[in-house]
Amino acid sequence: MAACNSAQPDALPRHLAQTARVLSPLVCILAFGASAALANPGGIAAPAAADRSHASYDARQHDALIGAQRAGRITAARAFAQLKAWLAMPLSDAERQRMVSDAVVLAVDAGQFADAAALGRERSPARVNSYALGPLAGAARRAQDLALQGETVAVWRARLPDARDPRIHEGFWRLDSGDTAEARAIHRALAEPAPTETAERVALLELHAAIARAEGHPLEASLAYTEIAALQPASRDAHREAAFLLASNGAASPAFKDAEAAEQARPGTFSALALSTVQQQALAQQLRWAVRERDELVGPARVAALDKVLARQQGALTVLDASALRAEPMDTDAWRALRLRLESDRLLALVERGRPADAIAQYEMLRARGASLPPYALGAAARAFAEERRSSEAVPLFEAAVAAGNASLPMPDPIYLGLAYAYLDTGRFEEADALLTRIEAATPALMRLAPEVGRPNDQYTDMNGMRGMLLLYGDRHALAQQRFALLTGEAPLNSEFAAGAAQAERLRDHPEAALARFEALAADHPLDIGARTGHVEALLDAGEFAEARRRAASLEADAPDTAQVRELGRTRRATTGSRLDVDAEGSTGGGAIADREWRIDSRLSSGLIDDEWRVFYDQSLGRGDTSIGNARWARSGLGLNWQRGPWLAEGTVQGSNAGPYRSSAAGRIDYRAADAWRLSATFDGDSKELPWKARVAGIGARETGATIGHVVNEARRFDVQWRRLDFSDGNLRNALDLTWRERWVSTPRFQLETRLGGGTSHSRQQAVPYFSPSRDASTELTVRAQWLHWKRDDRQFFQAVEASGGRYHQAGFGAGPLWSLRYEHKWLLGPKLTLRYGLGISGHPYDGVRERQRSVFMNLSMPLP
Repeated sequence: MAACNSAQPDALPRHLAQTARVLSPLVCILAFGASAALANPGGIAAPAAADRSHASYDARQHDALIGAQRAGRITAARAFAQLKAWLAMPLSDAERQRMVSDAVVLAVDAGQFADAAALGRERSPARVNSYALGPLAGAARRAQDLALQGETVAVWRARLPDARDPRIHEGFWRLDSGDTAEARAIHRALAEPAPTETAERVALLELHAAIARAEGHPLEASLAYTEIAALQPASRDAHREAAFLLASNGAASPAFKDAEAAEQARPGTFSALALSTVQQQALAQQLRWAVRERDELVGPARVAALDKVLARQQGALTVLDASALRAEPMDTDAWRALRLRLESDRLLALVERGRPADAIAQYEMLRARGASLPPYALGAAARAFAEERRSSEAVPLFEAAVAAGNASLPMPDPIYLGLAYAYLDTGRFEEADALLTRIEAATPALMRLAPEVGRPNDQYTDMNGMRGMLLLYGDRHALAQQRFALLTGEAPLNSEFAAGAAQAERLRDHPEAALARFEALAADHPLDIGARTGHVEALLDAGEFAEARRRAASLEADAPDTAQVRELGRTRRATTGSRLDVDAEGSTGGGAIADREWRIDSRLSSGLIDDEWRVFYDQSLGRGDTSIGNARWARSGLGLNWQRGPWLAEGTVQGSNAGPYRSSAAGRIDYRAADAWRLSATFDGDSKELPWKARVAGIGARETGATIGHVVNEARRFDVQWRRLDFSDGNLRNALDLTWRERWVSTPRFQLETRLGGGTSHSRQQAVPYFSPSRDASTELTVRAQWLHWKRDDRQFFQAVEASGGRYHQAGFGAGPLWSLRYEHKWLLGPKLTLRYGLGISGHPYDGVRERQRSVFMNLSMPLP
């Protein structure tokens, strides 16, 4: 029997599936002539025979090829490859038309829709046999070639004006063109009267499901697919489309389970690419669930689901790579895009799991490949850099994520918030403020779509809290305190507002008030990680080291993966660990005290022992060159420090190289009576403040002092200090000083403060070799301006200038001006590591002689490993 051609339309099947359907072998039997294939059952016995027929073409070989494919001795893909080889040969128009028509059907059967559409475009639908128009319309739809799809449907309807299949495909074309109303009208027209044949009912149900999906009615579409599966249990399309529908409507995880079951029951229902795509969507959903679970649990269980997702992602990547190696070349780009999505999900999972270093390594690998990451992956990489204290690298990634997301990135997305904090961490305060203003403007106070009118918008609440936190981080503590006072008044049960108010108290130098707020917050929100972290920081500030250790250990057991807890660990180790403190200074030109002098005071302290005790070693080295001689001084001391809550006490046994008090003791007691009052008393059996000329003369002194401090807040403080030097030569000097410090301007970049001081002293003896006025007094106003020059996370560099002027009065010599000018650099290089150095020049009258002194200084305070 001759092969089927365009003159045999009655031999064709009446109903063809929509785009996703793969034609059954029965189509080949009816389309290409069963008798011709059966007449030559041995025409092509194996794929190798097809290879041998490349050299020539005749209809009998064509019939044999179709018969072999129908009998299952050769795949549709192999048969399609043979037809493509024949198409390259000289053929008559009729032969070519039949060849293209059969090739279209075989390509669709093999799932090579792009190749089928390419043949249709090359030949044009008008020159394709009628039996191939249905597959060609479906292939054009799969290839998203709307023009080819519409042209094919038009040709098909013109040839078979009364057939239902062309009308069904017209419905799909109308739907793909955006004309959902016309597609719905076609469906209604075809459904009345309801078809009785199963194939027609299935075709209409497929159109119905597609229309319902387009109209946003997933339940209606799901019911249609369920009915299709009941009519045709072996329908691969129904299982496949139902799985895709579930995955796209928030049920990707059960969709993947259904897809796996369908593939096991009917191999070939899903292509490897389709199955991997659904798996990626399922893993992405499981990641979101795992993150929510993490935020609601404590202890190891909180990250168990995240660990499972990471393991499944790694397994999915392994399977994906193996499947991609077996894939057709035309699917290479699709496999690459799918792998990128899966790797992007893994990048996010690593960040959520608290593994920023691994996330950065993953990002660097993707960047080395030149991958174009989606916004959420860029945001995840930025978060990883920020958590690793590399915010200068995080900022461009956050900005790239915002640019890539464009209008699709909702306000206020966490990426915007991350960018605002990254701006702060890199010293770009104006940009952080401008961004937050944009976010606030785009975030309404009330929800636009809510079950009832007037429901507050939680995101707007979060923005209010973030504004307060940005004020805190920007050294605008007074404004932040006012804002949180207002917010906690309006929403007293909001944990973020309460934590912000407690942090404001802490940064305003009110440790007791901060502790009280955090303790109340712990009672109301015992599992809030941010509140618990702030509580430990407040305990450290207040000297409650034992309780801080217990709460920190609980936090590390409950949430070791969080950036807050890791950062708290660094801070606590720096606060309670061993440390080195060094103060060094030198000057020239002060003849009344010394022509030249330098001194280095250092202390090496152990870490906390039993949460209260430290052992320390003090050393002081110095030299003074005076008009009556030179002196070298060295003193070493071994001491014990005890601190608990508001109390601090220490005692030292010390020995020096010279003077009447070579062996001596020193002590100190500090007490924080309340947030507003600080009391201190000191004693030093061999005073460091002894004038150099006294040392040259072999005179020593014991020093006793007491201080009362009134702390209003971090910007205002008043101190009264009394100090007494009891010299070994019988002289006695008493001094009383009063100081008022006020910070007038405090912004993220600039601070301006003043210090107004006044003091008076009197000495018992004047006939001594060192400066000892019978009575003197001074007043001095100091203005200090400090500006931030550079900032990277917790590392900062400041420059500061201090200028002071005042008046000094000495009994018997009258009054004269005093002044000083000092320039300094200050580096904050991580938790509790500070370096300051600078130089200065000053003028002061002594015994009626104006002296000018030049000085340098350096202070280092650093934790030790």
